[in-house]
Amino acid sequence: MGLLRLLFDPLVRLLCARNLRSDRFGTWAAILGVALGTATVDVVVALDVNTVQAESGNWSTDPALPAPPDTIGLRGLRGSDDAPVAAQSAKEATHEDYEVMRSAIRLGSLAAFLVGALIVFFTFGVVVDRRRREVALLRSLGALPRQVAAIFVREAAIVGLAGAALGFLASVPMAYLAAAAGITTTGRARIALRGMIFPWRWMALFALVGAGTALLGVLRPARDMLRLDVARALRPRFLEEEGARAASRHTRGITLIALPFAALVYALMRPFFRQALPSLTFFVFEAALVCASFLATLVLVPELVQRLGGVAVRLLPGGRGPERLLTQRRIERMGHELSWSVSGVMLVFSLLLALHIATLGLKREVVVWGAEALNEEVFLLPTGPRARPEAALERLPSSEVAVRFTGRTPWPNSIHAAPAAELAALAEANGRPDVAALARRLGPGKIVLSPMMARRFRVDVGDALELSGRAGTRRLAIVAVTDGLGFTPDSAPYRNLKTYGVIDAADADLIAPYAEPLGAALVVANGGRPAVQRWLSGLRRAELADVRVVEASWYRWVRGRETDKDFVIFDLMLGLTSVLAAIGIANQLVLSVHARQRELALYRVLGMTAPQVRRLVLLEGGFIGLLGGALAALLGVPLGYAAVGALRTVSAFEVDFTLPPRYVLYTVVGSVLIAVTASLYPASQAARADAAESVHYE
Repeated sequence: MGLLRLLFDPLVRLLCARNLRSDRFGTWAAILGVALGTATVDVVVALDVNTVQAESGNWSTDPALPAPPDTIGLRGLRGSDDAPVAAQSAKEATHEDYEVMRSAIRLGSLAAFLVGALIVFFTFGVVVDRRRREVALLRSLGALPRQVAAIFVREAAIVGLAGAALGFLASVPMAYLAAAAGITTTGRARIALRGMIFPWRWMALFALVGAGTALLGVLRPARDMLRLDVARALRPRFLEEEGARAASRHTRGITLIALPFAALVYALMRPFFRQALPSLTFFVFEAALVCASFLATLVLVPELVQRLGGVAVRLLPGGRGPERLLTQRRIERMGHELSWSVSGVMLVFSLLLALHIATLGLKREVVVWGAEALNEEVFLLPTGPRARPEAALERLPSSEVAVRFTGRTPWPNSIHAAPAAELAALAEANGRPDVAALARRLGPGKIVLSPMMARRFRVDVGDALELSGRAGTRRLAIVAVTDGLGFTPDSAPYRNLKTYGVIDAADADLIAPYAEPLGAALVVANGGRPAVQRWLSGLRRAELADVRVVEASWYRWVRGRETDKDFVIFDLMLGLTSVLAAIGIANQLVLSVHARQRELALYRVLGMTAPQVRRLVLLEGGFIGLLGGALAALLGVPLGYAAVGALRTVSAFEVDFTLPPRYVLYTVVGSVLIAVTASLYPASQAARADAAESVHYE
């Protein structure tokens, strides 16, 4: 026994190195699967840590700072008895939506980890199965079970450690590049490259989890090899019953992915469990959706591939050549072998579709709010101490309507004042008699709140706000809650700038110690009218000193662009995941080509040309993309609907579900394009196969 151990131990190292070289493409695919999955999670964590650091010095993004700004005090009073109402804290009001977004980003990074893990599990499942005869031969020559298992464990360790190290190292420059492109986890600040910090311990931990995934991927295949029936494995292949048994063998054990996946969910979500308990329901729901996608990948896809395979192949373009018929028959009989790649495509593009549905909902919310709050107005806003926007009124034609505003009191209690009569005239000029009626309710001792402000103080029409400050304390009756009255642009985050109140100019003395006087801002109706445009172009330079002109159409465009910017990090993550999906498809087809060398060679002997063999593999790739894209649409639409519903529940935004048909079309077309592109290399390999060398008796 000792002699056998002495003889076979060097052979283990030799076979491990030889196997990694012989399956070069599969080895690199597995390494990249671990590396990109690890790098995506590490980049997201690094960006999140630096985002928090960048926002920590500004009260508008970090209300937890010990010294709040000097501003007025507000307290809600409900009902006729003026019962005090506990307002939502500024910190919760500010961070509610952004905490949800940060958690969704962390969870979204796990998509890359999942697809990378699928590549690792598939690679080892197929490669180990292909070596059944080699293992049987080693066992018959006297190799110990421990030594045989050591070959595969050593390979997995090399792949896992190499991938983890590559992902860990790559995450640093990737994080710098993402920060340089302005990507953060909230979209409210910009990360300073020189001051970037990295959570090395967490990043190293996630890299180790990625490395452990490779070891988990080889455990079940290696155990199956230890239980191998040597005599049966050495029989000629045409006597074996491969079909369904191979499918079972390749998919068993993949549930082990749930172990590191669950660990990453806990590690990534732990900070938010402590900080954002009201949003915990959303976090758990989002995690459940990701897990549901994972379970659908495991349970449903293999069956769907075989049952829907024939239908999907018929939908692919092309004639009724032999390659189409052969592809259809192979998928109907052995379609489970393609289920891994279909699962990866489905997972990536379902998340991509859900993301764009949620983004569209938020962008439409910006458009609807902009139509209510901005109309087609022109805003003259101060930018410095010499600003005198009110002076521009001297040259404004008498036929045009303008409103003078005071400055806003410092956030979070943003209040400004304007004459009620001017507000009503502005609404009439904008063709909004309903808003004009609300403006006429405003007067001394009264206030109009935006919906965000009313939500924060938990008050409504008929209630009151108590305003206190250095100018005294006064009770203000709430006469309207609307976005259509009294908005002026600001550079604050979207939610903050929508949280404000408007009082009558007669009460401007209440906020005078904290805000610029009346005339500090100017709003002019119908900014697109020729008379207004001529007025703007004719203003003398001195009159516009330290004054910024903002047109409503431009401001709406800016807010829409900012919404897109907030979701760039999702596009980055899903872009990396799409690369992983392409690698997985190419890897699956390369392994399939190697396993089918005799079959493909027989086709060549029977008269198929090299282009036809190439089309045969490309059709398989097209099938993966078509079916994966269709399943992605079926999964992504309800996932997007759930995401929009979750946003409505935990945020103050009125987000509606909208599904343009082109989104479904883009999902399917994008899936097919990625899958076919990934199939080009395997197709060229298949077309170059030597038929004379491949067709021989084993």
